[in-house]
Amino acid sequence: MTEVLHSAWLRCKALFRRRGLDRDLDDEMAFHLAMREQRLRDDGIVHARATARRNFGNVAIITEETRMAWTFRWLEHLAQDVRYALRSLRKSPALAAVVVLSLALGIGANTAIFSLIDSLMLRMLPVEKPRELLQVQRRSGDRSGPAQNSFTNPLWEALRDQQDVFSHIFAWSWTRFDLAQGGAVRYAGGMFVSGDYFGGLGVRPALGRLISPSDDRRGCPSVAVLSYGFWQSHFGGADSVLGSTISLNQQPFQIIGVT
Repeated sequence: MTEVLHSAWLRCKALFRRRGLDRDLDDEMAFHLAMREQRLRDDGIVHARATARRNFGNVAIITEETRMAWTFRWLEHLAQDVRYALRSLRKSPALAAVVVLSLALGIGANTAIFSLIDSLMLRMLPVEKPRELLQVQRRSGDRSGPAQNSFTNPLWEALRDQQDVFSHIFAWSWTRFDLAQGGAVRYAGGMFVSGDYFGGLGVRPALGRLISPSDDRRGCPSVAVLSYGFWQSHFGGADSVLGSTISLNQQPFQIIGVT
């Protein structure tokens, strides 16, 4: 292992001493050829120079094989390509600007796509037992067409009241709420959720309590749970928010807790 690391270190050093090593190699090749030629002359060979070169072999091939033993050839080629690319870009500033912009856009797009995939597909949800979560879909009787994630309220209530497969079952729907009580519209993202939503996910409140099945029955008061970020930005993180009222789509909801 030590010999391998030492060899790799020497090859890496050779990348930064390329010109000096090339000169040393040329001098060494010339020395060997001169020594062969001199021995042949001493033996009385007439065409000593040509015979020496023929016996020695192809100088270019031997030189290349020696260089390959000195360094990592693929890394050397990469360095040559990078130098050539930089020289070309320096000669054409407009082309360089287009290339840099294209690379920046490509890297930015790839980063954004990976971040989205990471958050939606790779990273586990920050809830209890995320691997046990399943999404129920419905299909037509003849199984034609794509599966649907949406349910009418009667279908949802039938599923909730008659299923015996899951330990918890809940429904949700993303929407935008108008927070204004009049005048200019002020939207905030939120969800309608069923009574077992927080219990099924194992989410606990940071303040107050969360929506429970007792809040999910016909004729019950309208209640709301705030996200932690919304609580901090709109109510300054005050505990007095509990019991107060928030207007959502011109309807009053009592705030009972913060996630």
